[in-house]
Amino acid sequence: MSGQSDSSINGKVRIYGTVEIDEFEPWQKKFNEHYPNIELDFNRRYVYGTPPPMAKAVMDESSKNKTTADVLIASTAPILQMENLGILEEHNFDDSILSKYKHYNQYWIALLAIPTVQIYNPDIVHDDNIPKEAMDLIDPKWKDKLTTHDLTLGTFGAHWLTKLKDLWGEDKWNQFVTGLAKNNPVHFGLFDDVTDSVDDGTTPIAVNALHHDLIKAKAEGRSVERLVLKDLPAMSTSNAIALTKAGKNKEASKIFIEFMLSDEGQEMIGNSSHTVRVPGNENVKSTYSISNILPNEEITYFPDKDAYPRTQPDLDLLKEKFS
Repeated sequence: MSGQSDSSINGKVRIYGTVEIDEFEPWQKKFNEHYPNIELDFNRRYVYGTPPPMAKAVMDESSKNKTTADVLIASTAPILQMENLGILEEHNFDDSILSKYKHYNQYWIALLAIPTVQIYNPDIVHDDNIPKEAMDLIDPKWKDKLTTHDLTLGTFGAHWLTKLKDLWGEDKWNQFVTGLAKNNPVHFGLFDDVTDSVDDGTTPIAVNALHHDLIKAKAEGRSVERLVLKDLPAMSTSNAIALTKAGKNKEASKIFIEFMLSDEGQEMIGNSSHTVRVPGNENVKSTYSISNILPNEEITYFPDKDAYPRTQPDLDLLKEKFS
């Protein structure tokens, strides 16, 4: 892809996405260096809900024969909901693209990785009482001292926790969920608040946190470190990219997606100068690629391709347990 351009391809590609506008702008600039006649119309949209508001917009607009999104960018959980609603179109990319990715199916591909780790405040949690495995977190001594992404929302944190059932088996998972609920973790809808709560000592351990938030916090000299637990691997969800069935400009839309998934596009994402973003391609040569920030670790991705509706009973259980 690098160095290619084709001025004969034109049109407008409308994109509904959850990334910030100022984050998308350099992507657009780089893309238009190759494809100056393809206009990218980016609309930042909220995604969480049932159905996801982004999906509702596409369905409403297409039902009224209005122009709607050609491309969607959102975290994998709502993208799976949109897949089940029938609004996504198969991308039909071949192995030259797909072989570089681990989290994808026939409708979506991981544009960005969102690695998830555990963190702690080293000024409060010392070597003599630091947890060594996940089950240590359900010890009553950690009651009211843990934080997590809100497990009642059925979104990021909940999907992270349901994936542990696949890794551990039902008995251990049920024991962990019950014990964690008894320890009354403080839950936040925003991961920034999770990191802040660890840093200021309100809750010195985060059961789940974003690795890119940890990178930024450490660069700022804040009191956070990664907590490595022997029975809990580094895990990651994704911000996925997908085509809609209702989109009007299929050719230009696929060109945009191909560019973003190319080595050049992924290096651009992973070498951002104004934020920390992890490219979906684990091994692309960039500052924040998984191979650089989590070297020699096997990443477990979530949610699975068949998460909907398979995990819905577990999501309902978490809502009940942690409400």
